[in-house]
Amino acid sequence: MSVNMELIKTVGYLFAIVLLIEVVGGQSMPKIKPESFQKNNRICQTLQEDPYFEIDEVIGKPWRIYYTWNMRFEKKCMDMTFKNATPKIVQRVWNDMHEYLDDQPNWNAATLHLSMGKVRHEMLLFADQGPAGSFSGVPNVARDGSITVNRHTVPLLKFQLKLVHGSKFLVMTDCHMGISSLSARADEPPYRSELDTVTAKLALGDGFYTCLDDRNKDELVPIA
Repeated sequence: MSVNMELIKTVGYLFAIVLLIEVVGGQSMPKIKPESFQKNNRICQTLQEDPYFEIDEVIGKPWRIYYTWNMRFEKKCMDMTFKNATPKIVQRVWNDMHEYLDDQPNWNAATLHLSMGKVRHEMLLFADQGPAGSFSGVPNVARDGSITVNRHTVPLLKFQLKLVHGSKFLVMTDCHMGISSLSARADEPPYRSELDTVTAKLALGDGFYTCLDDRNKDELVPIA
């Protein structure tokens, strides 16, 4: 079955889905083909083979994206911050979004609140049954006054998160679009060699370094 992506403009990047979602009038955006969906979902299945995710190791200080697959950011930096989904947060997102979703999550399973970018776009993550780090996501597109959405049209997003390399890095993959990122704490920029080691071990294919001007202060060779 195709995944309806009418609300997702072809931005391509998993966090940009939340940051840059646009509604295309009455026009219909291309749907993800079944074969593409199956291929993209296999990326999540790969991460699920040896899952590791602990909420306490993710919340707190911002994470900065240093490597991406299937989307190129180059010098652009993007930070994201996780915190526990409190009842107050869940109620606010429910008030904003429940009428716009084409399928309802288990609101009692809301686990994490994710904010991204300088303008603090947000998404609520719901723990799914299955391997650790499996989540459904509700992007709060109604919060952005520049976006007009129709009722019962916003799809739930699917993500797989995994902590790797002693929990220094966080992998996040959109299971529908197959777009992934590798992040580290923003106050601890990684070495290029660390990125190379981790991405090689993940074996998700060729990707792109991001946030190129931000590097470890002891890095001798500029990241380029």
